[in-house]
Parts: sequence; C-alpha cells; structure tokens
Amino acid sequence: MFNKIKEMGFLRNMLHCTAIVIALLVPFARVPQYSDSWNLFFSGILPAVAPIIVIVIGLDLMMSKIWKSEATEDRIEHLNSIIRAHLIVGGALLASWLLVFLPDLV
Repeated sequence: MFNKIKEMGFLRNMLHCTAIVIALLVPFARVPQYSDSWNLFFSGILPAVAPIIVIVIGLDLMMSKIWKSEATEDRIEHLNSIIRAHLIVGGALLASWLLVFLPDLV
C-alpha cells in the first residue's frame, strides 16, 4: 500500500494531504467574521479553498481517465489506483464542505 502511495507522485500526495487536512478543518468553519485573527482562516480561507481543491482533484481525475485510454495494462492498474484515491479523497472533502455550507446555501 505504501508503494502505491509512493508511486502516485509527490504532487498528488501533497494534493491528497491538503484535501484531507482541509476536510478535517472545515467542520470548524463559522459564520464569516473577518478579522486579523484565526477567525479569518476558519471563516474565510477554508470555505474558499475547499471547492478549489475539489476542482483540482476533479481535473487530475479527468486527466487520469484520458491517459488511461491509451495506456498499457500495468499503467491502467496504476491509473485506476490514482482514480480511486481521487474519488475517495475528493468525495470526503466535498462531503465535509457540503455538510457545513449546504444549510447556508439552501
């Protein structure tokens, strides 16, 4: 399992780590009260960054599916593991963001 994570590459792993950290912190987001303290991070930055990270994961997911169309069998298996990881991490981040902000959007 560690080898599969290592084979995904540094940038994808950092993207996944960022998404997991944001997914864990989004439930602490509050009603926007912009100030110069940590309230700005939790009420301004996290709600804005979470959808951007989901979009970046979605774009890499799309590119992985495109590369999969002309790949060898070994590469297809590698890309399938990347796609699976993107779906799990991106889905968790999107669900975390929606649980907090969907009541405000409706």
